[in-house]
Amino acid sequence: MLKHFKQGISLKLQIYSLIVFICMLSFSVKVYTDIDSTTDYLESQMASHAQDTATSLGLSISSFLEPSNITIAQTMASAIFDSGYYSSIRFIDGDGSILINLNNPRYVDSVPNWFINFIKLKAPTMVSEVSSGWVIAGNLEVTSHVGQSYMTLWEHTKKTLLSAFIILLVSMIFAYLILQTVFRPLKDVEQQANLVTKKQFTLNHNLPVARELRIVTNALNKMVSNLHKTFETLTNQSENLTKQVYLDSLTELGNRKSFENHYKSVVDFLSDDEHISIMMVQLPSLDSINKSLTYLDGDNYVLSIANILKKSVKELNKSKAFRLNGGTFIFFAQHELSFFKSQYHKISKEIQQKENLKLHVNGIANISIASISKGVSVTSALSLLDTNCTIGELEISIHDKSETSLSVSQWRQLINDIIKSAEINYSIQPVKKSKTINKQCYFEVFSHFIHQNNKVNNSHLFSMADNLNLTESLDKVIIENFIPLKEQFPNDLFALNISKSSLYSKSFINWLVVLSQQTPILQQNLIFEVNEFDLLHDVDEAKLHIEVLKDLGINVCIEHFGTSLTSFKYLQGLNISYVKLDGSYMQNLTDDSQSQFFVQTVNNICHGFGIKVLACLIENSQTLELVEDLGCDGVQGNWIAKPSKVEKKKYKSSKCMFTFCTETLKFSNYNI
Repeated sequence: MLKHFKQGISLKLQIYSLIVFICMLSFSVKVYTDIDSTTDYLESQMASHAQDTATSLGLSISSFLEPSNITIAQTMASAIFDSGYYSSIRFIDGDGSILINLNNPRYVDSVPNWFINFIKLKAPTMVSEVSSGWVIAGNLEVTSHVGQSYMTLWEHTKKTLLSAFIILLVSMIFAYLILQTVFRPLKDVEQQANLVTKKQFTLNHNLPVARELRIVTNALNKMVSNLHKTFETLTNQSENLTKQVYLDSLTELGNRKSFENHYKSVVDFLSDDEHISIMMVQLPSLDSINKSLTYLDGDNYVLSIANILKKSVKELNKSKAFRLNGGTFIFFAQHELSFFKSQYHKISKEIQQKENLKLHVNGIANISIASISKGVSVTSALSLLDTNCTIGELEISIHDKSETSLSVSQWRQLINDIIKSAEINYSIQPVKKSKTINKQCYFEVFSHFIHQNNKVNNSHLFSMADNLNLTESLDKVIIENFIPLKEQFPNDLFALNISKSSLYSKSFINWLVVLSQQTPILQQNLIFEVNEFDLLHDVDEAKLHIEVLKDLGINVCIEHFGTSLTSFKYLQGLNISYVKLDGSYMQNLTDDSQSQFFVQTVNNICHGFGIKVLACLIENSQTLELVEDLGCDGVQGNWIAKPSKVEKKKYKSSKCMFTFCTETLKFSNYNI
């Protein structure tokens, strides 16, 4: 009940309640006044009837009051008394002696006792002086019997109740029909307002008849129209900016600037034992095709290679493709080289199948790959790849980790073992509210999987799990094992990452609905982070599942926002709470006016939708101050707080099982 009051009571319910109250009050008043007036009428009639009887009977028996004739007087009184209209008839002579005493007990068989007890009828007693000659012989008292009056009143009450109820019912039906007509346009206004909160700009063309509602509808339509125009303007600006600054116009892949930003945002934050793989593809025959044929043929040559790389990006998670210049492409994968080699061979094979010896006189493509570790500059990486492409060598000298060389069957066994054993460790990193000290937007939760006492590379694990259709099972294990941590910190907002498979899986959504009903703690202070590339796979399907999550009380954040280099128009109608800008936009942000304009535009667009914007990979005070001034609602990065391991401990005298490091605990809303 308290929840309904917090949410507000609908106007329809309030008006219906008022109408029902008024109708019931009118019904009660009508019945009461009708019964009361009938009661007064019946009591008046009984009094009048008793007086007439007392007068007429007194005259009749006045000649028979002698002791010798009193029997005749009694007989005459009995004849009248037997009619049943009187409760008692008494004649008292001048000496106070009762010469005639007739009594009828108060008993009414056809009227319920509760009715008799509830409505009291007063039986009037009327007196008439009886004369014998010129002498007053005594007084005749006639008391009416209420039985007949009760029978009349009972029948009248039943008819009154029935007629009043029919009137009440008919009135309420008419009121309902009228209010339905009145509220129909109001319902449309309410629905339109709800759609606006869900980032859907829909005009209401059904203008109500009521002048006040028509004014409200027109005002809301104008507001929605203005919001839509503002959104269109801002998205077009951001789209044009993206195309000019970050996108190659021919292939619609990221350009060199986009690659350099992405490179720095990943390579600079690798751990000392992590590596990434980069593949360079050069088109040696592009110049000859442009000169000997046409530029259109050259463009087709470029597009054929770009399409192969785009296809590979969809197949391999945590990978991106870029076009650095006319005939040079980069394929960037957040995987070690030994793991990436299978994808490299697949790309190389597809490219070679398109080779035309007459057309590609210098060969269709030169390819080189390299393993890059933390600290390697983008210039050094490109120089190495370019050199190897020129001399035709393939750089693969890296230290392979044992898990990257596993076979498919071994990976399947490893993943199934992890799912079965649920050996998961968690670390968290706070997302701080802008311009505050130690106030959280939420904690992002990172999962670390253990197999045979060794930490498993997450990128490789989820890539293989995706190929083996096991990512949904992994997500379920992560959520189930996260529940005890959430129960200990119910007031803190946590964010878990879910995979593309889970986002589009109806079985996963149904499982989550059942689990949240069994474990209500999941329905409060929880966020799912979804990769933008995964979301764009099928926005309409994702929108439906996000609505289910919102109904459960789970919010959604789009992470790596802006990496797709597409229009932000897909945000319209997407009921999300946060977007987290990709870390590549934070690289050299203080010196890059175009990136600053992009970040500010994203803030303007998202804030118009009621979506909060978060900035990650904040590594210095200058970037922190700038993103806060540009309007970002939350910030995350090592400058704020580094990811810290969640320590799991058991105490005999305490329920506390998880602890955070001191720096992280400062952001918690829960006091241990």
